[in-house]
Amino acid sequence: MAIFHYISVLVPTTLVVATPYVLRRNGFDNEKKYRWLLYVACLLFFISWYLPSPLIDGQDTSFTTHFVGGGLFTGLFWAYLVSSMKWRAHWLVMAFSVFALVSALGCINELAELFMVKAGLASIKLDDTNWDILANTLGAATVWIGWIIADFMTKKGRLSGDSGN
Repeated sequence: MAIFHYISVLVPTTLVVATPYVLRRNGFDNEKKYRWLLYVACLLFFISWYLPSPLIDGQDTSFTTHFVGGGLFTGLFWAYLVSSMKWRAHWLVMAFSVFALVSALGCINELAELFMVKAGLASIKLDDTNWDILANTLGAATVWIGWIIADFMTKKGRLSGDSGN
């Protein structure tokens, strides 16, 4: 079994176990209410490793893997964390925070890919990093836009007297 098959299982399994523990340990006891976001994020991460990706400019990329398993995963993981911690800030700060998270995780991923190739653990091309970054960012932006729309609709419902029932 290739190392990537292990990664596709190990990362989401670790996050599903560790993240709720860390949040509860730090006083965020309502995380269970939002845990479905974590489950969906981790399921997307797993699935993303097995999805086909398009050729871009004739180059075999991992665009779909990064869009789903990098971007959508990170966006949903961010939404889980933000919701669990009941953290709210100006929309621009929220946008920057999801961008910072997807960028940090994307950078860690690219460094891990480089390490695996140089250590002989994997044989992958390292010339599609720019497409990986774009796909990660677009995936996270998709979730963030959904977050903004959902937040707007919720506030609009409350403002118009709708109790949300």
